[in-house]
Amino acid sequence: MGLSYLDEMSWAEVTREERFFCQHLFGLLKEHGPTTFLDYVNCAVGISLPLDAAWEPAYEACFYRDLWYLKGRTGPLFSPKRTFDLCLFSEQAILIVEAKAQQSFDGEQLSSFAADRDKVKELTGVTTYVVGLASSACPTTIGCDDVFDGPLLTWRDLASLYGEDATLLRADAVYDPEQRGTWGRNNEGGHMTGEELLSAYARGDSLLVGRGGGGVSGALFGEDVRSGSWRTQRYQTRPGGGSPNPNWFLLEDFANAVTVGRS
Repeated sequence: MGLSYLDEMSWAEVTREERFFCQHLFGLLKEHGPTTFLDYVNCAVGISLPLDAAWEPAYEACFYRDLWYLKGRTGPLFSPKRTFDLCLFSEQAILIVEAKAQQSFDGEQLSSFAADRDKVKELTGVTTYVVGLASSACPTTIGCDDVFDGPLLTWRDLASLYGEDATLLRADAVYDPEQRGTWGRNNEGGHMTGEELLSAYARGDSLLVGRGGGGVSGALFGEDVRSGSWRTQRYQTRPGGGSPNPNWFLLEDFANAVTVGRS
């Protein structure tokens, strides 16, 4: 049911706020259990979260404040208003997910994320990972590779994980390049469709291509090639060579893979 002042749409169809999309993802984790999501994160990011652990998901977790109260309000309170968009707690590890929908990350935020990993581990003694989640159309902000554990997750890939979930697809679609922070505008690489990458290869450009889940040999890219969706899929890119992790591969390898796939 829609509302007249929202052009006969519901608020869920109008909002562009990542907190709304994170609470929806939280609901999917509660409904389906966290194992599918964690397995995807392990593959896409290249970490080893224990799938057999007892995990508790949370969103908008005001971690430092609530832990400080739990401990009797003793000692300094680190960043009292800081909240984590989505967080998964277990006895063996903690996963912090920082999300963007309409915008990209900026430099000040990235600095706080790096501090979170160290501080949470210091306060809990538990291995802590911090990953980023954004639109597939969002360029990779300078500094993301230095802060997050692996490449950015995308709302689009998560939507595929949950049967082309419409809300997660909308989270991926609301990105607005005009709303990027200054770091986003200075991005060294960005995202390109597969067709754009082939054109870049024909021009002789030197690029690295990123695809979570193992790069050119991973299941996600393999499905892109098999289904032909590589043509419109947007891939992370960065200039030059020297792959930083197995999720990155040479533009030449991309071109060879999709050419064989078309054959």
